[in-house]
Amino acid sequence: MTLAHGSPRNPVWEYILDTRIARTNFAYFETPYCFIGHTHLPIIYHNLNGQSPVRLYIPDNPTQIQLTPRAIANPGSVGQPRDRDTRASYALYDPQTNQWDYRRVEYPFAEVQIRILEAGLPHRHALRLAEGW
Repeated sequence: MTLAHGSPRNPVWEYILDTRIARTNFAYFETPYCFIGHTHLPIIYHNLNGQSPVRLYIPDNPTQIQLTPRAIANPGSVGQPRDRDTRASYALYDPQTNQWDYRRVEYPFAEVQIRILEAGLPHRHALRLAEGW
């Protein structure tokens, strides 16, 4: 598997937000799977054997997904979800079975909001937790 924060093409800064950008990024890794973050959105992009079109899948909670090559998968975010759902979003990956176990759980985001403000971070970062954005 390949790991990148943003994308395999630009590991730090690029956001993969649609199938067009995902399609371009499949050329930048050779492993069956690439796991990313950055957008904080739970989503999986599939490109079977390099063929178009790239398909996207937004997982339900909870769900177990049998990953098939080639995929770019984003588990979402534990602390800063961006899909209008305040719950923490994550996935467990089993490399023996290629099982992607997607989950969401409640967490005390009000406590995190207080810590954000006490740390002097931007107020908007605290506010967005209550809306999952």
